[in-house]
Amino acid sequence: MRKLSFITLALLSILKLNAQDLRFSQYYSNPLYLNPALAGMARANRAILIHRQQGSSLNGFSTSAFALDGTLGTSSGWGVQLMRDTQMNGIIAHTQLSNVLAHRIQLSNSGELGMGVSIDYFQKRLDFERLTFEDQLDQRDGIVSNTNDNIQVSRVSGADVSVGVIYSSTNFYVGSRISHINRPKENFDIETESRLPIRYTVHAGGFLKTNNFRKAQYLLSPNIIYERQGEFNYLHLGMYLTSEFLTLGAWYVIDNSVIGSIGFNISKFRFGYSYDMPVGPTLNNLNNAHEVSASYQFNIRTNKKVKNRYKGKCPTFQRYLF
Repeated sequence: MRKLSFITLALLSILKLNAQDLRFSQYYSNPLYLNPALAGMARANRAILIHRQQGSSLNGFSTSAFALDGTLGTSSGWGVQLMRDTQMNGIIAHTQLSNVLAHRIQLSNSGELGMGVSIDYFQKRLDFERLTFEDQLDQRDGIVSNTNDNIQVSRVSGADVSVGVIYSSTNFYVGSRISHINRPKENFDIETESRLPIRYTVHAGGFLKTNNFRKAQYLLSPNIIYERQGEFNYLHLGMYLTSEFLTLGAWYVIDNSVIGSIGFNISKFRFGYSYDMPVGPTLNNLNNAHEVSASYQFNIRTNKKVKNRYKGKCPTFQRYLF
């Protein structure tokens, strides 16, 4: 009973704080979430499914996303993504639909500048009836009465706007995203005006050739991602070893977690798995996470001759990284 009461009080305190965004560990397997400028950069239509389970079944987070993206004309891209996140067995649920447009400018034979915008609609719901509050508890008889606490709003919704930019060449890429430019309000406490803080993301990486191993060309890819949102900062340092078929990855999120990942490329299919293990001051079960992803590239056949196909090259990181 004490545990139940503690969880409820912790939940209510979270509802009154500035929220943080969802996090994924297979960064480039979820390109529209990382940076809207990545829409259509695979040079083909693409379907992506990703699921993340973090923490225990009682206290944890379950997040799923399905995305489609593709090329639009000779130098643009489009994308849509549906994402749903639940906490504490569905007591809190967040659903978001993202609509993404991107455009790219060829700067040289190998360099390209991309820009993108994501306009999202979100809905957040709190199942108030499933909560148990401290004033309902009796040491002897358990739950004995109705609560005097009340939450006036159990469902909030609104629009959210994010923009992104990326420069990519054959062996180097750097990008940035600014999320929640309009700072939407998504908390359930109508007495406060707290809004979702703007999130700043910078990501960069490159490719280093290695010696051939059994006639297979392997590449090393060092990566860095920095995120800042309100009081929270995250620095991700990573390294991939990748080939046409296999990708192995390792990341260290400073003072937060260690991430290991493995991915497979099979024809037009890609499959990935990653595991987050907490370290340092975040060492608790809430930060253990399993994440799986799958994607498929496809072309839409048509009898008409398409003159304005996308002419850009698929960046290396869009072919290999997870």
